Amino acid sequence: MKRRKIYGQMPRMHTHTWHSRHRIPSARAARFHPLHKTTYSGAATITSSATAPAATVVAAAESGTAQAPPKPATGSIAAVQVLDEHTAPEKLQSISTLILDCDGVLWRGSEIIRNAPEALRVFRRDGKRLLFVTNNSSKSRVEYAAKFRSLGLEVSPDEIVSSSYCAAAYLKSVGFGANGSRTDKKVLLLGWTGVEQELRAADIPFIGGREFQLPAMDSMDAMKELQVDPDIGAVVVGWDPNFSYSRIVYASICLRELPGCVLVATNTDCADHIGGGRMMPGTGGLVRAVEVAAGTTAVNVAKGGEWLLPYLCRTYNLDPSRTAIIGDRMDTDILLGRQGGLFTCLPLTGVTTLERLQSLPPSERPNVVVGSVAKLAGLP
Repeated sequence: MKRRKIYGQMPRMHTHTWHSRHRIPSARAARFHPLHKTTYSGAATITSSATAPAATVVAAAESGTAQAPPKPATGSIAAVQVLDEHTAPEKLQSISTLILDCDGVLWRGSEIIRNAPEALRVFRRDGKRLLFVTNNSSKSRVEYAAKFRSLGLEVSPDEIVSSSYCAAAYLKSVGFGANGSRTDKKVLLLGWTGVEQELRAADIPFIGGREFQLPAMDSMDAMKELQVDPDIGAVVVGWDPNFSYSRIVYASICLRELPGCVLVATNTDCADHIGGGRMMPGTGGLVRAVEVAAGTTAVNVAKGGEWLLPYLCRTYNLDPSRTAIIGDRMDTDILLGRQGGLFTCLPLTGVTTLERLQSLPPSERPNVVVGSVAKLAGLP
């Protein structure tokens, strides 16, 4: 039987070869980054330092048990070197600021990662400034501070940089809100309460959000008759379990028909690990739907985009040469570090495995890999 050609279908790509063939030069490229998300097995791997890559890689598992190292691929790719909690802390001696991811680094879902609270206390004792930067937009900074406390982590809202907060900060930087150049404009929010709270805190007017109600867009007549708010100057897309075709229609009309209307993404993550081997769709899929419908490209204000690092450097007066980022995702955390020349640390308590790292050329690996964040503090 002759196969019909299906136009517009994306070619299938294999995650284990994608990284080695393609660099990630921009936030747009990162948005299409296929994630390899497998829970770390919890075992440490030990290899000889003679095979260490140019970028030192440290790995030690929470359990303390060891297994045979992964065999390097045929050819010149060097094996991943593995150190333990006795040698990992020295890698941070010259670092004054730590940027930490949250899920996969400090906790997994509602479960605290072993010795994470103690590790933060050690970092503070050693005089390091801590910033907690997350791509999750479902909570505001105040809500995140409450979650930190519930898990035994003492963190103030001022130390938290959530993507919900970043969306509001970006909008203020381009004139939205009180005393801005676009005070007459409001935001259409396709998102949840975290972004709602941050927009209110920034005094940025918006419509939409969690309770956004629209008629069904089930006919061409319904779409023709839909009237959008003419004062909308930006569309923000965040995590939104109520995302719908009607919302895509409303957003795309705003972006296509209202002069100067911009699209803002709280992140472009493809998927998130929720345990049991299951993945939940990330905000990236929602953002991409609006981009395609509107024929535009979103500004990604989170890790993986190009706006966040300059903002962090300005706002917190960061010295990139003395700043490290600790995160479990190559396409967001480690990408952010590589964008700005930061020291990069990847714990294996999240979505990236040793096998995944071994498949990468040494030049694309993090500077340091640890079994958990506790190892960087010299804790088991």
